Amino acid sequence: MKYCEYFEKFNKNDCEEVSTYISNAKAEEFLLKNAPRLYCPDQTIEETFAFRTWTMRKHIKKTDVGFLITEFLPDVPWAAEYNTINAPLTHHLNEFRWLKNADELLDYIRFFLTGKASAYHSGSAFSYHTPALTAMYNYCLLTANEDFLRQNVEAFEKYFLTWEEKHLTKNGLYWSFDDREGTEYTISGTSGTLSNWKMLKGFRPFMNACMYADAVSLSKIFEMTFDFEKAKVYSKKARFIKEKMDEKMWDGDFYKAVHPLEQNLDKEIDCQDIPEGHNVKELMGYIPFALGMPSQGKEKCFAFLKDEKVFLAKTGFATADVSHERFMYRPERGCTWNGKVWPYATSYAISACIELLNNYSQSVITNKDLYDFINQYAQMHYSMENGKRINFIDEVMMPYEYSWAVRELFRNREDLTPSEKNRGKDYNHSTFIDLVLRGLCGVELQGEKMRVIPKVEGIWSWFKIENLTFRKQTYNVYYDEYGTVFNKGKGVIIEKL
Repeated sequence: MKYCEYFEKFNKNDCEEVSTYISNAKAEEFLLKNAPRLYCPDQTIEETFAFRTWTMRKHIKKTDVGFLITEFLPDVPWAAEYNTINAPLTHHLNEFRWLKNADELLDYIRFFLTGKASAYHSGSAFSYHTPALTAMYNYCLLTANEDFLRQNVEAFEKYFLTWEEKHLTKNGLYWSFDDREGTEYTISGTSGTLSNWKMLKGFRPFMNACMYADAVSLSKIFEMTFDFEKAKVYSKKARFIKEKMDEKMWDGDFYKAVHPLEQNLDKEIDCQDIPEGHNVKELMGYIPFALGMPSQGKEKCFAFLKDEKVFLAKTGFATADVSHERFMYRPERGCTWNGKVWPYATSYAISACIELLNNYSQSVITNKDLYDFINQYAQMHYSMENGKRINFIDEVMMPYEYSWAVRELFRNREDLTPSEKNRGKDYNHSTFIDLVLRGLCGVELQGEKMRVIPKVEGIWSWFKIENLTFRKQTYNVYYDEYGTVFNKGKGVIIEKL
């Protein structure tokens, strides 16, 4: 199917309840000019790729401080100015960097790094933990904006030090709440009864991996400015965080959140110091791998992604061990990380698999496993609406039925407006485009050059990427195993446009 036909289909099935800068009527023109297009033998992945580009342009917002990106289309009360939220910032940058007009979205980085949103308050750049500096660094490399990194190095350092001042403890790890990681009501980090629950302060893999990755990125930015002393300082910080995480949070099988029994954050802790009922494998434990932190030797934990008794559910990766005694506790709530399937966490887990395949010597995860994971992820992107199965993305899905949890919870609420009932529609909290391009298609940055090493040999015999923008150049990329589909030769062919 041609992409204009995909866009026509998506428009036909859509109800535009929220006015956007790039409306449905303008979507085709914008996307054909600015977004990459994938053609491949897997119809579900191809269509979902097209659908993801169609939804993401809805979230580009023109404001008096430049172009920004939103998570929700309707305004939500916990957002900052312009309905922005920093929780998905990293995912947004990883996804939107593949657009031809990516330079315009440097405004979005500037907004959280040096603008009004940089103050420490609710809805700000520091509302939620995310490896923002790393995403900003990678964004600028892929879009050839290294000058932006050099010009803002002091703001990058200030951003890092703000987190450090607020969250570093005497034992060398950084504390957080699960809620501030955007992962509310986790098994590890929430306790109590239905009427009397509380969040536990503790040491979580996400927060600490963020600080590790951002320290590495900050070190590289200082190297760009030839400040090698500062580069050494942050390289040393990164190594120290890694050592502490391996020592205190790796239990021999997995990186786990450690919420001390006595809630004393300055005492020495280890994986034995976890309250009863909170010792659990959670999907966010793969984030250290997604950020390239662990040394060789921990790869065996990826077997849990293929295990139906741990993370592999019917609809995708459960966010918590399905065999745990508290799996799916608090079922009355929609937004919970108690085992439900979240596109947000799925993106990190699959990104961890890509990192594993690219940089580790291992046999736990294969290219076929990666394909299966991305294919399953693509199959999430649908919903039954008025008796019709349509392309769809929302906040959180049930693990054993294709049902969007929050949407179903709100569907029959008479006290909500249509926009409130549909708040998660076209949710902008994932990286499907990035995973397909870097994962299945194998598009990589090597120095300042692009190389393509597909991971679909024996799975797909061909694919084509049109309008792929990479460091301000545009390409068509062909993969033709036998040289019979495009008649341009065998293997990978890259055409500069």
